[in-house]
Amino acid sequence: MSDCSKTSDCIKCSVKNCVHHSNENTCKAGYIEVGNSTAHTCSETCCDTFKSKE
Repeated sequence: MSDCSKTSDCIKCSVKNCVHHSNENTCKAGYIEVGNSTAHTCSETCCDTFKSKE
């Protein structure tokens, strides 16, 4: 198992238009915030750390 002291060590991400996305399909953000406190399913959650490259 990898050392998850950095998000890029343990968070996989395929959202290529996010500023935190790396070419290795990992997240370079310093932290991750998952949103929608009223979610009941995985599809109702979202990455509130997302920031568009544009």
